[in-house]
Amino acid sequence: MYILGVDGGGTKTKAFLFHKTKGFLWETEAEASNPHSTSYTHSTKVVSQIIDKAYASNHLSENADLSLGLGIAGLGRKEDQRKWMECFQEISSYGHSLNEIVIENDGAIALYSETYGEDGIVSICGTGAVTLGIHQTKTDRVGGWGHVIGGDPGSGYDLGSQALIAVFNQLDGLGPKTALTNLILNGEGLHQIEELIPIIYQHFEKQRVAAFAKYVFQAVDLEDDIAIKITQKAAKQIANRGKILFERLFQTMERDVPFILAGGIFQNDFIVKKVKDELTLTPLLKVLKSQNSPVIGSIVLVLKQKGYSPEEIKKMLISRGKEVQ
Repeated sequence: MYILGVDGGGTKTKAFLFHKTKGFLWETEAEASNPHSTSYTHSTKVVSQIIDKAYASNHLSENADLSLGLGIAGLGRKEDQRKWMECFQEISSYGHSLNEIVIENDGAIALYSETYGEDGIVSICGTGAVTLGIHQTKTDRVGGWGHVIGGDPGSGYDLGSQALIAVFNQLDGLGPKTALTNLILNGEGLHQIEELIPIIYQHFEKQRVAAFAKYVFQAVDLEDDIAIKITQKAAKQIANRGKILFERLFQTMERDVPFILAGGIFQNDFIVKKVKDELTLTPLLKVLKSQNSPVIGSIVLVLKQKGYSPEEIKKMLISRGKEVQ
């Protein structure tokens, strides 16, 4: 049994080919496949091309027992998943038959890459931010509405924009001095803060603003009060979203519920610690920093669909592991 797991994001798409007994056989990367930041046609073409490449690169026969696990950003609603599948069936020109296709959003695979199919909550904080909870047949979310609506609290965009506000507040005399100013000047190769204006507003991209989040963490290392407050506020917002989903989905639970922290923001240990600190009064919410590639979760989707338990899936993936921890 082969499983092609796909993690389709707004920047790139990653895929692993897994075999039940042979383990991880192959991996590849392709361009973005979020249908909302590209298009449904583009998204499905990217996945179709990955399937073709998987067959060709691994010399699979056309009747190979292959299932497809998809975690595609932007496909949180069943209607969006149905639309994606219809488009996929229309444009797929390859002559290979797939045994099974399981499709979910990227939040579900980020969770399952760590829990191996067990229910829980995941906070994904990269350029944007969303918190997702899954319990039995129920799925719920908080946030993820984009940087225009609310600024995606806890995201790289949020931290970057807060850094920019702080340095311009210092410039205007509206706020205290902060190490962020010199860090940004040196990091961006500028002479004065005003030079940021064309950088930010010409060809505006949220990824460019999110890139300033790194200066917040650098300033935290310098014990800058403003940067520490920005980070603590973000940690509190992230923790609060976890608590909200815990209360909605897991109120009656008497065992630990995993709360996975996934995405580039959580590469910083300070914000991870602060999230944990904020959740000390919610002891059943067990905070875990993501260690595995989300693509692992797309493979878990298929195994879970086939009836394997989280314990069986974990044992299978670890014993055949490559990146799996």
